[in-house]
This record gives sequence, structure tokens and C-alpha cells, in this order.
Amino acid sequence: MLKYYKNVVRYNEKVPYGVGIITGWKDIDMIMDLLSEESKEKVVTCGKLQTINGINYIIANLFLNPQITDLVLIEDSSPKEEMADGIQSFLQFLNTGIIPFQKKFQFSDEEIQKFVSYYKTHTYVVKRKDLDNFLQKWNPTQENWCEIKEIPEEEVELLEQIPSEKISFTVRANTVLEAWKRALKLIQTYGYKKPSDYDENQLELIDLSIVVKNESLLHPTMEGVAGVTKEELEKYEQDILSPKKPDGVKYTYGNRLLDYEGVNQLQYMIDMLKEKKYSRRSIATLWNPPLDIAAGEGPCLDVYQAIVQDDYLYLISYIRSNDVYNAWPRNIYGLLKIQEALCNELGFKKGYVNTVAGSAHVYERNFKDLQEQFQGHQISFCDEDERGYFIIETNNQVIEVTFYDKKGTELRHFIGTSAEELRTQCSLYVSNIDHAVYLGQELMKAEIALQNQLSYTQDKELGIKPKIKSLQKNS
Repeated sequence: MLKYYKNVVRYNEKVPYGVGIITGWKDIDMIMDLLSEESKEKVVTCGKLQTINGINYIIANLFLNPQITDLVLIEDSSPKEEMADGIQSFLQFLNTGIIPFQKKFQFSDEEIQKFVSYYKTHTYVVKRKDLDNFLQKWNPTQENWCEIKEIPEEEVELLEQIPSEKISFTVRANTVLEAWKRALKLIQTYGYKKPSDYDENQLELIDLSIVVKNESLLHPTMEGVAGVTKEELEKYEQDILSPKKPDGVKYTYGNRLLDYEGVNQLQYMIDMLKEKKYSRRSIATLWNPPLDIAAGEGPCLDVYQAIVQDDYLYLISYIRSNDVYNAWPRNIYGLLKIQEALCNELGFKKGYVNTVAGSAHVYERNFKDLQEQFQGHQISFCDEDERGYFIIETNNQVIEVTFYDKKGTELRHFIGTSAEELRTQCSLYVSNIDHAVYLGQELMKAEIALQNQLSYTQDKELGIKPKIKSLQKNS
């Protein structure tokens, strides 16, 4: 039996010796439905390979199931469709012996070379339309390709979990890279460790909102980080604005946005805001209950909503399940591309983009990466408060606090004699922790100045000289 991904990979324990089929992104059921009963009797397992990290689990499962003597990689039938990235990476691995992924298991160099040496000559790339014919002609080797052995997993010691608010976390940053790092730091610090659907643990936050305020699509800040390339992002952005759905794939985000059972939802969003720029109905949904409930799975990204204020278009997306380490950087650039398309069509300026993840998580395969991201440096959560700023003064034995918006317009004025009294009045107008800490610090300084008849100037030290006791040496 498969040890890894057994919940999502097909496995037939009745087949004594046979092939493992790797579909890339293609739907497993669709691939299996192409086969005759005769061909199915030669298939031990069939599963997807969606990212290069999945190669870890393929290698481990094949060592533990040496009756899988050959591999079949599915190539798209249409010449216009490219081979899945995961399959390309796997073929490159077999050809070079160079590991293109972060090792999860403690494979020795000898084990890797043995694997490559064997499967280099026992792996076949077959077009989907030719698969059944290939299997009918193929005869399995009647012996294990290796001895069964346990594969030791690399242990990653996590930081101790810190209690938290349990639900509703927020990250705000100017760029995608800043937001990504802050989100990962929250997950590393407060994430709840639990199993996932993919036979590996995860660290999870419930309801994580990540706001990106000012990212350039021309100069993506994530380029070169965590395997992200500009070419990959450009392709992702193209796909998310394409109605095409490759054969063998149940859905794409672009297909459900632009051709949801014949409906172009992006055009609907545009039409709503053209008619009434104050509309709350500029929304698109990617969840299709009749299909997705029956399939037992559906898109991770479920809803887009565009809202306009002051001629700025803000885009919000709900993501039911978000792999923040790997998927979120791709997701956010896709959303930025959708926002750009809406703004170009409607003539609005770009506001912020926000992803709201029901489950924001990092998988165990990236726990080590998570640690390495923060080794030797701190992640700052300091940011400008969008609500405004405070000017603090002391006059006639009272503390006066004036609140201004970012443009310098006076909005509120408060008077008190203690930091505690003014904290209650001011707290409504603070949106981030950094600003709250700063405000408390300055109010306490102003209170100390009043109590000790000292001069107070905001952002300056109080004129208090520390009392230093002279120490005399015993003679």
C-alpha cells in the first residue's frame, strides 16, 4: 500500500507487478476511464504530479512499493498544450540525476543514483490517446526493482506554538514579498499543527487576510524567491485570463472566470461597475456545487469581488485553502492581473488587493524552508497607519492629543491627564499594533513629564538624568 498521498492517489493492491501512471495536472479518474479492463489490470497506481516537491513522495513510494516496475508519464495529446511542469522536472531529474527539489526524506546519494539508473530506462512518456494501446502491448517485469526498505524522514523541530486569537489574522504590506514574509512569520509563530488531506502535517491559521498595497507586475518582488520566476508568473497571469480548459482538467481559474457554463463573469463584473460604480454586485464565483461536490474537490480560490471607492478599484478574493508558501505568491499575481484588466477596461486607479484564506497553511514539506527564511534576521511588522497620525503636547497640566488623517487634516482632539485615560479615547483611531505601541509609549512619556514638571516634546527623550550610585572599593 502507498504510504504517502494514499488518500488522493489510486492504488490497486490486487496487481502483483505493474506500472505507476503520473498524470501531471490531468484528472486521475479521466485517465483511468480511458483504459480497458485488460489495461487496468496492469496499473498499480495512478496519481498527479502538480509540483516538483511531489517528486519526493514518488521516490519514497516507489522504494516502498518495488512491484511498481515501470512508470508512464502522460503527455498532452494536443500539440498546443505544454507538458506539465512537474513531469518536465521529473524527466530532467532522471536525465541528470540532479535533485531539483528540497529533499524531505533522507535519501542517500547511492539510493538516488539507484533510483535514477533504474527508472531512466523504465519510464515512458505516452500521449493520453495512446495510453490504452501502450498498456495492452506492455508486459511487466515479474520481480521487484529493489528491496523494500523504510525511508527515514528528515525531522524538523518547530518553534513552540504560542497561544493566539484563533481566528482572523491580518497582514498588510506594500509589496508581495513583504506580505509573504509577514504571513509566513505569523504561521510559523501561531500556526496550529495538524494533519492534512495529503498525508503530511501542516501549520494552519484560520482566516488570514493578506493585503498588498503597491506591487508592480512589471517588476515582481517575488522574482527569484522560493522558485518563483517572472516567466512562470507571466504564464500564470495569462492562464488566469484565458477561458481555455485543457482536456483532462476539470477546471482552471481562467475557465471558470471567463466561461462558467457559457457565462463570462469578468465581463459581468465590468458591466456592473460600468452601470453603477458603487455596485456591490461586481462578483465572480469559481465554485460549481453540482460538479465540485460530486467530485469531492473543487477550486481552492472561490470568489472574486471588485469594489470601487474614490475611483480606486479594490479586489478581494476568498480562498478556502491556501498553501501560503508555494501557492499564495502565484495567486496574488493572478489577482493583480485581474485587477489590472478591470482597471484598464473601466478607467479606475488601482487600489489594494486582498486575499482572505479560510485555511492559510504551510505544509510539512516546507517546514525547513520556513525556518531558513527567518534565520539570522527579524521580520518587521512596522507599517504606516492608514487611518492617520497623532500629535501629542502638554499644556496647562493636561495632555492634548490631536488626530490627523494622512493628508494632514485635523479630525479629532482629545484632552486628558493620564496615558490610560487618553488610550481609551484614541484606540479607535489606531489600525496596527506598531502604531498602538508607539502611541502608548508617547502618552506614558507625556504623563511622566506632567507628574515631574518636565518639558515634553514628542519623539524626544525626557530630560531625566539617571541616578548613578558611586561605588567605592573596599580598602
